[in-house]
Amino acid sequence: MVMNNHFPEDLLLHILVWLPVISLSRFKCVCKSWYAFISDQTFIYEHLLHTQSPSNRNKNAFFLVNRRDKITSKHVVSTLSHETLQVSLAQVPLPSPYSGIINKKVEIFIVGSCDGLVCLHDNCGLNTLLWNPATKETKVVPVSNLPGLPANYSARPNGIGFGFDAKTHNYKIIRNFRFFENYPNLDMYEMALIDEYQMGVMFYSEVYSLRTDSWTQVDNLPFCIWNAFGGMKTNLNGIGNWWASDSDWEGIVSFDVAKEVFLITPMPNDSLIYNGYRYDVEYFLLNELVAVAISWKKRHAEWSPMCWDVWLLNEYGVRESWTKLFRVGPLTGICRPLEFWRNDIIFFEKDGQLALYDVSTKEMMSTINLQIDGDQVFSFQVISYMESLVSISGLIN
Repeated sequence: MVMNNHFPEDLLLHILVWLPVISLSRFKCVCKSWYAFISDQTFIYEHLLHTQSPSNRNKNAFFLVNRRDKITSKHVVSTLSHETLQVSLAQVPLPSPYSGIINKKVEIFIVGSCDGLVCLHDNCGLNTLLWNPATKETKVVPVSNLPGLPANYSARPNGIGFGFDAKTHNYKIIRNFRFFENYPNLDMYEMALIDEYQMGVMFYSEVYSLRTDSWTQVDNLPFCIWNAFGGMKTNLNGIGNWWASDSDWEGIVSFDVAKEVFLITPMPNDSLIYNGYRYDVEYFLLNELVAVAISWKKRHAEWSPMCWDVWLLNEYGVRESWTKLFRVGPLTGICRPLEFWRNDIIFFEKDGQLALYDVSTKEMMSTINLQIDGDQVFSFQVISYMESLVSISGLIN
């Protein structure tokens, strides 16, 4: 196809792939042929490949910061440049049906981001949403196919994730559930005293395919996934990761998006024994590998400073491949690490604000003021993101 006598298709392609999504969206209005060209799946794919190339990746990358606004209490998303950490969009309201929610009981999470698509989910099971923030396109994912449960059982979420299947060029959502036996004669206090592994727990996992717009049951693993709503960290190879445990095991549960199978890796031996007190685990991606930050502090010292030991997993399934990288702290007033930037800077949640810690100097960075506040503790999410033209509806068969 020739766009006109002066603009051959190959020349137009080489020019337009360099432009950001916002400019391309405007250029769709130039004429019908430009609209068709920019909307074509072939051009969208070429633009995505150009954006993600090694020489362009950091230039086009952003961080999405999800939180409740300190003034309005609404969930909003800020966009930070990956290169400079400058706030490019101070507040992006979430799309319908999540826009304007101020009910403190409803927490909205970014499950993950892949190729410009963002998956949103809430802790009340109201919706699961696919969203392209750059093009404003959204899709409410259909209700899942949970099996009918006996009257004395109830379902609880047990981890959710979002990733890309490169083999079939498909975007998928993985959801896990635990089914508990109810004890109607016991009150909440008595229920809390019962070991959940003695409560007739059953496990169920299913995968949503965007191409077929449907859910399919897959084999599951009998583990409790911590932070069941916060999503999984998915690398470029399509492996997503959660921190999980059962009665006598703790480690990383991974999900291969293409093969639709689970993998398990025990935590490093030395990570579970400290002179101090084990407190919590946060997990990230560092150079496309799984990293965990294990927080701890001195025993019997509730208000003592906190430390984090950061470990890197070099090979899935191999406990001996864990490598201890460094220790952060002791620090006070810090809730938790959130994400890495440039491999040696860590986003932290500190006193209701987003802050930065320099691993090389072992100090909080005061030279960069992100000026992003949240209205409560543990309200931040920081997610890597890259704008794209990828169409949600264009991928459904």
